[in-house]
This record gives sequence, C-alpha cells and structure tokens, in this order.
Amino acid sequence: MPRLLVNVSTVALAFLAFFANPARAQRVLGVGDDALVLPRGAFRFQITGNWSWFNERYGMDTPGRPDGALEPLGVDFTLDTIGVKQFPNLAALQTGVRNLIGDPNWNPTLGNTLVNLRDRVTAFPMVFELGLSKRLSLGIQVPYVQTRATAFFNVNTSETQGNLGFNPALGVTAAFAQNSAMYTQFTNAANALEGSIAACQANPAASPSCPTLLANQANAAILIANSRAFAGGAVGPLGGPFSANGGLYTTSPFVPIVGTDAQLAIEARVQAFKALYSSFLGASNPITTNGPFAAQSRLTVRDAQTILTDSAFGINAAPLETNTKSHFGDIDIGGKFSVFDSFGRNTAARMSPQGLNFRTSIGVAFRLPTAQIESPDNFIDIGTGRKAKTVEGRWFGDVLLGKHFWQSFIVRYNKPFADDQEMRILDLPNEELAPLYRKQMVHRQLGTTFEFETAPRIVVNDYLAVSGWYMYRNKKQDDYTGTFTIPAAVTGFSDITIDAATLDLETAQTEQRLGGGISFSNLYSFEQGNARVPFEVQYLHWQTVKGAGGNQPKFFTDQIQLRLYFRLFGRK
Repeated sequence: MPRLLVNVSTVALAFLAFFANPARAQRVLGVGDDALVLPRGAFRFQITGNWSWFNERYGMDTPGRPDGALEPLGVDFTLDTIGVKQFPNLAALQTGVRNLIGDPNWNPTLGNTLVNLRDRVTAFPMVFELGLSKRLSLGIQVPYVQTRATAFFNVNTSETQGNLGFNPALGVTAAFAQNSAMYTQFTNAANALEGSIAACQANPAASPSCPTLLANQANAAILIANSRAFAGGAVGPLGGPFSANGGLYTTSPFVPIVGTDAQLAIEARVQAFKALYSSFLGASNPITTNGPFAAQSRLTVRDAQTILTDSAFGINAAPLETNTKSHFGDIDIGGKFSVFDSFGRNTAARMSPQGLNFRTSIGVAFRLPTAQIESPDNFIDIGTGRKAKTVEGRWFGDVLLGKHFWQSFIVRYNKPFADDQEMRILDLPNEELAPLYRKQMVHRQLGTTFEFETAPRIVVNDYLAVSGWYMYRNKKQDDYTGTFTIPAAVTGFSDITIDAATLDLETAQTEQRLGGGISFSNLYSFEQGNARVPFEVQYLHWQTVKGAGGNQPKFFTDQIQLRLYFRLFGRK
C-alpha cells in the first residue's frame, strides 16, 4: 500500500506541475500553519513526510522517580521481580509452598525483566485544499501512518533471580512418575504405621515393638496426619491447593527450582518424615524418595513469551517483540474563513508587503475515526490515530512587519465525541500485564485538547525563509466508565470487581515543542513569469522540550513538506 501511494502521488504531482496556473500567495510561506485562505478557484495539493521517534517519556508516580522526570519508555515492563502482584493467581502457589516449608514469609518470583522500547511513527498526510470564494476555502487531510515499536526483552538477566520455573511433571513422564511414587510411598508409610498401631492396640503382644509404639502412639498419629497433609499438598491426588485432583507439584504450572531455598526446604521435610517413619517402621519403611521433582531451570525469554501468549496462563496477549502497523490515520474534513486581511485582494501587495500588516481567519474541522487504535492484546502496540469522532475549532493570525519578518499565531481546540472501545482495564497505569478477563467493552470520552502554536519567520530573499516554531499542547484527562464483576472460576483465585475508571489515570498530558526550519518557494518568481511550476518545499525539525502527565513521550520529529498550486476556475 505505501508503494502504491507513492506512485499515485508522483503521478498526481507531475500532472499538477504540468497544468498549473498561478495562485495568489505570499512571496515565501514558512513552516507551520498560517492565516492564508486560498483565493477563489485556487487549488493547493500538499504532501508531508513526518518521521517521529521516541524512547523516553515524562513519567508520573513511578517508584523511585520524581514526577515529570524523563524515564525509559519500557519502564513499566522492567520489573525487579514477577510475582503475585503481576500474576494474582500465583497467590495459591504462594500459600501452598508456604504451607509445605512452614515459612509464612516466602514469596514466589519468576525472576526479573528488562524491556527497552524505541517507537517510531512515520506519517504521510496528503492535504487537498480549494478556494471556493475570496474568503472561504475547504480542505481534506488524508494521512497514511506506519508505526513501529522496537522491543528488546530479557528475563533473569543475571540468571539467578527467579525461584520458580515451569513444572516438569506437566510434560515429562519421569517427573510425573517421581511425584506419583512419592505420594504412593507416603500413603503406604502412613497406612503401615496406622495398621501397626491398630494391631498393637488389639494385641499388645503382637510384636516386640508394640510397647514402644503404644507409648508413642500420640506422636505417631501426629506424624501420620502431618505426612498425609504434606504429601497431599505436594504431589497427592487429594487435598492439594490447586485442585481436588492433585497437589502443587502435580497441577501447578510453576514449581520451585532445584537448589533454591524452597525446594531444599521441601526436600529436607521429606527426609525428616523418612527418618520419623524409620523410627517406627524400621527397615520396612517404604519411603525412599528424596522429594518431588523440581523445576530444572529459570525462565528464558522464550519461556516468558510463552506465558504471555499461551492461553493456559491467562494473559492471551501478543509477545513483547518488535511489531509494525500500517493503516490510514484519522481523516480531517474542514474549512477556513478569512475574517480580515489588510492586503485585500491585492496580489502585488502580498508579494511585496510594506509596513505593518495583519490577517486573521477561523476554521473548523471534523475528524473521522478511520485510524486503528492500539490493540488491547498487544501491550506495546502503537495506534495510527485515536479513532474518535472529533470537532476542532481553529483561529489563525499573521502579523507582518515590512518585507522580511512575519509571525503566525494559531489556536486549536479539539473536542472528541464519546464512543465504546474494547480495552484491558488496569488497576494502575504501570501494571501492564493485564490478563484476558480484564478485556472489556468500556465507554470512552477522550479529553479535550488545547494547542497554541507560533512561528516567527524571516524572509531572506524572493526564494528562502527561515523559521522558528513553538507549540504548547494541553490535553485533559480521559473519562472511562464501566464496572464488571469477574467470578473466581475465571480469575482462578477469587471474585473481583474491576472499574474502567482506573483507565483515566495518567491520560492528561502537557507538552511544549520547540523547533525550526527553512522554506524554499518560487511563487514570487512564478508571478513574475520566471518559473513554470509553482511550488514550495519546507523542512522543519522539532522536539519535545518539556512535558508532564505520566505518558507524555519526548518526541523528536523531522518533517519535509511539498506544496503545489494550480487554478481550477476563476481569474488570475
């Protein structure tokens, strides 16, 4: 599609250049917008290339960082530990392991993560404008946008952070067999000891060990109860923390890693039970296992991507990897009306301004929701627009001093209409790994946006102008509504209620942009009959110099713009 657009645009430009007739214009227009309204019958075709990139943002409420400080774009995905906070259904595993090792302070972790993001947005807006009368022009802007999120993702960066890994018993026959053997051995030991106690109680002379066994039958009963609870919680088919059909090492997707504190503590308890049963049963003790089969390694990047994408883990999202999206942006249709122009309709006066001059115009634009927004199933996706119907009011003013200096002032106010969108509801903006059950259809009212733009320009000669450029942008907070109750059968741990109002957080933005550029125009030469093709070429570079709000990127942008003029009807 982009190649097709380039070919079509090239043909269109060649056609316009060949058939172009003069259109009244100022000698050299500068970068940015201005108050000029095209005269009746004049047509202007404009195509712009915008290349923006960013890898930082002005943060808010980020632990360890002051509000407004620049922070890496991937900071929300860079975590010291991945535990119950990120995956609430790990709470059952946490409880299970704590019970097995007798440590109420043990915490599970899948390790740490490191994510570096660098985003790029390339846009090619095409603008078609036509002067309907001496005061009114209409136009349409059709942007084609490509976005690219470049991601570097790593986990367990020093290969020592995690204490949990994938459970081998869910796919490795030997691991499942070891866990089954452990449960069988513990069950047989408990049954054997229970049978011996019963036999001795019925006939104290049944065995030489009966006097000792009967004297310690209370401790033996405690051993039987504790060992059954331990084996059931660890590997048994009954009484486990994850389901009625198995214990932690039988059903949990994650288990402690070999050699970690939790696994060593569990193995130590197995040895303690083995020793206690040997004291009662002697050589007939059936327990020979060293413990349940542990995870053999910490998570790799591939494992982490599996957790994000495999439906078994509940997130059901795209992997954290570089992705590209190409689509049309939101299309603007609008008009511009000249309120006052001290040049009147005098082309010569506009081309050779003297003294102090002023012109002002107003405009309105309607934005159509033709873009693609960020996918709720891709946590680092970049949309090609906001995909919202909006109406925007505009005011333009130009002040001209003599032949060489003029400055434009632009004010825009953008009001979106409410709509419904499917989004993943986060409790906090920096908790990005939202499970699938948090994806809901919510009611969205995007915040209004106010922009002030100004561009001082110095006209060097009949062809060149240099410009400064500044913009202040303020976007109000969005408003999301919708409350949803998710049952425990879906969450995997308990009933929860989620409120879309949490999506409001960190949606307000304030930004200041500063830049400058250069313009080349042959319009004056064309008016003098010395050029065949009337056109303008402009280059502008700008970047964000200050921002706030939590999710305001620091942009760096280069822009090249080409304008061609010709006359469709009316007189020169």
